[in-house]
Amino acid sequence: MVDITRALAIDGFIDLGDFYPEATTLEAANRIGAELGCRLWKQPESLTVNPTTAKPPNTYAGNYGMGELPLHTDLAHWHIPPRYLMLRCLIGDPAVATLVVHHREALRDVSVGTLDRAMFRPRRRLDGHMFLLHLRQRGIFRWDRLFLVPANNEARQVRVALVDQPLPCRVAEIILDKPGRTILIDNWTTLHGRSAAGKSPSDRRIERAYFSGEENDE
Repeated sequence: MVDITRALAIDGFIDLGDFYPEATTLEAANRIGAELGCRLWKQPESLTVNPTTAKPPNTYAGNYGMGELPLHTDLAHWHIPPRYLMLRCLIGDPAVATLVVHHREALRDVSVGTLDRAMFRPRRRLDGHMFLLHLRQRGIFRWDRLFLVPANNEARQVRVALVDQPLPCRVAEIILDKPGRTILIDNWTTLHGRSAAGKSPSDRRIERAYFSGEENDE
């Protein structure tokens, strides 16, 4: 096992390659959880590529379908999103890439003050409540162009930088091309997405697992 914690701190993600390919995704996730000293949130879930009509509109798949999934952090509208995210291949597609970039690189041209003052609100109420969320606070960076709405001028500047302008950095492209190929992402620092899957339905199947960062991450 490589030094996962160090790689996550530097790059925000780590490509684990063929990670225990004979193990189930749950077994692989438990190994990672033990290495990181964190808790698996729930059973891994399966992700497939389908037309927009196959998924509800309150999901990324229901909005983007087989097109490119824009860069985001998962569950950005939660007060405390999951800390880590594991993506593991069950059925690969060499034509589809997972896209990953650390937020400090993607937003290098935006001032620190702007990032720290940027506020967003969820597009929908959560548990009946509407509240504002900092883009970056207490070590948590969050971004979602679909489900977070800018609430001040600084947030609008961030949206322009991430949506309307080319990024000032290279985005890593990782091909989850065969069973067992695994990547781990720090969901508090790093954005991820997916390249377009083409016009024909893909057999690509990825399993996703979430991990907490601390015992009180609820």
